[in-house]
Amino acid sequence: MPKRPQKIIKSRKKLEEKVMVVSRSDMFSLGGWHGLKTDDVRKYINLISKKHKFILRSEAEDDPRWQQIIPYLIFENSGKYFVMQRRGDHSDRRLANKFSIGIGGHINLKDIKGSKGDKGVKGVNIMDWASREFEEEVDYAGKYKAEFLGLINDDTNDVGLVHVGLIIRILGDSNNISIRDEHKLGKLESLSNVGLHYRHMETWSQIVYDFLKGQMGQKVQRVQKVQPKPNKQSLRSSSKTAGLNIIGILPDWVIAEYVAKNEISISPLDKKWRENIDQVSIDFHLGNKLKLFRAGTYRFVDTKKGLPDDAMEEVNLQEGDPFILEPGAFAIATTREVLKLPNDILGRLEGKSSLARLGILVHSTAARFDPGWNGAPVLELGNLGPKPAILYCGMPICAFTFEKLSSPVRMRYEGSRSDRYSGSRIPLASRIEKHNPSTSHSTLREESSGSDSKSSRRGRKENS
Repeated sequence: MPKRPQKIIKSRKKLEEKVMVVSRSDMFSLGGWHGLKTDDVRKYINLISKKHKFILRSEAEDDPRWQQIIPYLIFENSGKYFVMQRRGDHSDRRLANKFSIGIGGHINLKDIKGSKGDKGVKGVNIMDWASREFEEEVDYAGKYKAEFLGLINDDTNDVGLVHVGLIIRILGDSNNISIRDEHKLGKLESLSNVGLHYRHMETWSQIVYDFLKGQMGQKVQRVQKVQPKPNKQSLRSSSKTAGLNIIGILPDWVIAEYVAKNEISISPLDKKWRENIDQVSIDFHLGNKLKLFRAGTYRFVDTKKGLPDDAMEEVNLQEGDPFILEPGAFAIATTREVLKLPNDILGRLEGKSSLARLGILVHSTAARFDPGWNGAPVLELGNLGPKPAILYCGMPICAFTFEKLSSPVRMRYEGSRSDRYSGSRIPLASRIEKHNPSTSHSTLREESSGSDSKSSRRGRKENS
């Protein structure tokens, strides 16, 4: 259960109203996510329809067992977005002085009773809620249409911990818009100017901004001012590289762009692979081959000579099979995915926090994957806990972050003097003894092709 958020004093009138909520256990029973979820959202809308209830806002505001459902509206007209800043005297001190591109509000019983089909919440009524919220919060003279983008979740702060947002874009035809709330200021700004407020935005607005910026990066950017027209070649080049010119750690939308363009090659790639992307990482899964040290076979390991061939036992699994890692045991395994990096991107393998809190190590020291890496990343699994831990073939086991270098390396990993594992598709034991850079890789490539005929015995097979 997430920690209880900091208690915030709000006006009595607001805290006494009843608002729509869904229990956290119900809301994420179909799978959790962080950020803006734009695909396969119908099942969550149906879940809200069936599982919602109304409770006092005072009960929900500080209790992470409840997710308050918030329509979060993004107003756009001719490439400009309505940006608001909350005043320092705002009733919710957690949001004071913050910038926002979302107009948000709770759903009350009156919103449902005034909607079509008020006997239950239907997916189509999202737009009714959006219209009501928009007309309550702003003064607007013009026509508009609403477009549902997806759902947003962010558990990294006290506000996000108790809310789930329904993200709706309001496409207007007029710039005549102003905010009604006396605690807010508002104006229309281009997306590039919106980005100047990024550090001082609410986290939901940061997530939505990143999404909008990513959308813009997938299109040819429009010329909004009268300037000398660029030639077609430069325009085409700029549109293709919108997210590819970032230096440093790659954010979620740039990771998605690199993977989609196969600049970062991940194979096999799930049909819903975008759901595996978090803020700065993408999940990898436990593969079907592991190697265990044979207990009691050797008294020591000579780091000059390496491991004898019979020092480790291979274990073969099928998708979903359990594997029990005993306390103090050590195993090496590969991810299900094979990773291939270009010459200007470095990858880092990160452990999963939830596994670490059970005492399960995913990697010991080998967390960096140099530019030019090509192979299935190897995991160094250990159990520091007091009890056996059950892992499952195909489970999310680690996450990869990626860092763009300022320039490509001249010596890629594959074929370099440090290359002892390139092309590997199976967990290879330490090749510490192979320091000769002229060593042929033919033996390695024969070994890395793997053999399914090897023992399928497990470290300890779970009885079903």
